[in-house]
Amino acid sequence: MNHLRSVNCKSAKRNGPSNIIKGSVFALIFALGVGSAPIAAKSPSCTAAHAQAQIDGGRYDLALREFTCVIDADPTGVEGYRGRIEAELLLGHYSDSVRDYARVTAFVEPVHPDAQNTILGGYAARLKLAPDALPALTGMSFARWWYFDYTGAIHVLNRLVQIRPGDVFANLFRGSSRLLQGVSHDDGVIDIERALTLDPLNAHVRYVVADAYTYGLADPERAFSEATLALQWGLDTPRIHAILANAYFAFGDQPAAAAEIAEHFELVTTELIQTTALAAGTSLALNLVPGRSFEVPITVSAGQTLSIATSSPSKEIYDSIAVLLAADGTPMIGADDANKYFAAFKWTAPASGTYRLWVTSFESVNTGELVVARD
Repeated sequence: MNHLRSVNCKSAKRNGPSNIIKGSVFALIFALGVGSAPIAAKSPSCTAAHAQAQIDGGRYDLALREFTCVIDADPTGVEGYRGRIEAELLLGHYSDSVRDYARVTAFVEPVHPDAQNTILGGYAARLKLAPDALPALTGMSFARWWYFDYTGAIHVLNRLVQIRPGDVFANLFRGSSRLLQGVSHDDGVIDIERALTLDPLNAHVRYVVADAYTYGLADPERAFSEATLALQWGLDTPRIHAILANAYFAFGDQPAAAAEIAEHFELVTTELIQTTALAAGTSLALNLVPGRSFEVPITVSAGQTLSIATSSPSKEIYDSIAVLLAADGTPMIGADDANKYFAAFKWTAPASGTYRLWVTSFESVNTGELVVARD
């Protein structure tokens, strides 16, 4: 996965695909955003403009409901998600904002490839009219953070901190941006620790801290501790399990890491398609859409080394994830960012048999071709 990427007391055993296949796109939407917003009653009067007026009036909960109504009416529209993300940020629901941007990737960008420019352009226009507006500064800085423009995010966040020194979001995401940028680690740590002091019991704050200590200033022990708190406090999300998997990889505990990646699949898969077997020296081209994972049978002998790599020659997929299961569903080895953002691994089989490789894009949000190759 890219810059973000999700001890769990659940069993490392799995009972196979019957436990995870939800069977509908609705299930993917639920998986990507469960708990991210209350269900809004459908109303012909809900509009993005009226919902934005609720934000401008400081009525963030009402804005959340109304933007959800806007999304219900137009599931691939840019403005509904943009506005709901803004409301979630102002409420301190940062993980929900991340999941809604994942929805933008899955459902909006295939229809509106210019969604990023639309969002950033809208914020630029708003800030030109009102340079110190809290909602616009918050939304713009988060959008730049999400789209990897950490320098741009820091520039906006500096202004937000200047206006509101005790703002949790501003301190937290300036710290995260500094760590992810890899330039001002000491200042980033100070910002993050201040945010924790301001809001220590917020699971979403713990999640962002775990992310920063995973993909910015690498500290797997700290990342594990923060992600575990976030999970215990209710953020049972795909990204949390990916962060925990990353920590377990760092600890050298492959089975635990594989179990966390299996949890990731359990939360994002709505359709599991079985392919033909993957023999040594061959590859498969898999057509991914949001919610779709593939199960690839792989036969190996005891003591044989299995080498798997994923790629996207067309560059439609930018991030993949995989887990290898034994015949009884036990996760054997998982893979996330082994080759840049692509899943890859080498593993020696302890016993002969046919194993099952599950593979998809990270969070199963991408549309395009993914190639799985076996040496």
